[in-house]
Amino acid sequence: MLKLRINPLVVNDLKKIRDYIAEDNEEYATKTIREIYHKFENIQMFPGMGTDLMKRVSFRTDYKYAVWENYVMIYKVEKEFVEIYRVLNRYQDITRIFE
Repeated sequence: MLKLRINPLVVNDLKKIRDYIAEDNEEYATKTIREIYHKFENIQMFPGMGTDLMKRVSFRTDYKYAVWENYVMIYKVEKEFVEIYRVLNRYQDITRIFE
């Protein structure tokens, strides 16, 4: 199995997601973050499960993405590891993170 790396930007992404949800429901916010981490583990075990990001953007990239509920997890598969690069709300403009 490949090692899992989580980009430091993801910590900030998850904090924003958690804080936003917690405004209405603290328990659901915690559950959502736990589920997202579980999805990271799924990506680690099955890195080919996602879709090539090039299908959604107008530039060449070797990132992949996986969607869970309202969240898009952008990741890259390397020889020895899978790196989770960002986690965004699916309604956000994904291309802005590559500027």
